[in-house]
Amino acid sequence: MSNAFSRAALVIGVCGLASASLAQNGFTYVKATANIFGYGVSTPQPGGGGGGTLANVIALNSGTGRVAAFSSGGQAGWAGTNVNGPDGGNFSANTSIPSVGPISGFNGPLSGQLVGVFIEAGDISALTAPGGMSYPDLASYQQASYTPGLRQVFFIGDGKTGTGSGSLQAFFVPDGAAYLVLGIADAFGFNGQTGWYDDNVGGYETSYTIIPAPGSLAAAGLLGLLAARRRRA
Repeated sequence: MSNAFSRAALVIGVCGLASASLAQNGFTYVKATANIFGYGVSTPQPGGGGGGTLANVIALNSGTGRVAAFSSGGQAGWAGTNVNGPDGGNFSANTSIPSVGPISGFNGPLSGQLVGVFIEAGDISALTAPGGMSYPDLASYQQASYTPGLRQVFFIGDGKTGTGSGSLQAFFVPDGAAYLVLGIADAFGFNGQTGWYDDNVGGYETSYTIIPAPGSLAAAGLLGLLAARRRRA
């Protein structure tokens, strides 16, 4: 078993036991107009078509070694049609949008997915955007865990390894992250400069859990794994 998979398994075990005293839990509704590239402070639209609305911003409890998990549902539509869930749909076979200011671009199969980005505190507007996450195929959306960097847009979807099924995925929070931002990566036909948010409808109901450093919860994680094994037995 790989180290990454072992860490993901521990985190998912902890998720089953997470309580308000151990983890940061919450719920938010992410509109289909939520502009991820403005990271909650602006609504850029270099590609035209409208910048939509501010992305959802969640202030994170401080710490290192944190891990996030998500569960999302709902429906969103583009240009008044082509409704899909948070894992994305076929309005476009792929999304390819370059970086905007300090925020990376997003490239991957399908379109209209729920995405996120972790950002640091303070004014980040003058910072250089990092390279984007790699999503070469649909299988790359189904991994057990991910390690996005600061200001790197990452796929969340419904938060599970399958569409509407499978195990919770683990997203390792970069140290230094002060905020989690949730939104949509949009452009004309989901390709080119960002924009074209104003004809989007619907949105995604999203629950999230930010778990403290797994090392501090190792005992709880092991208990969670044992409970899961008993259920499978």
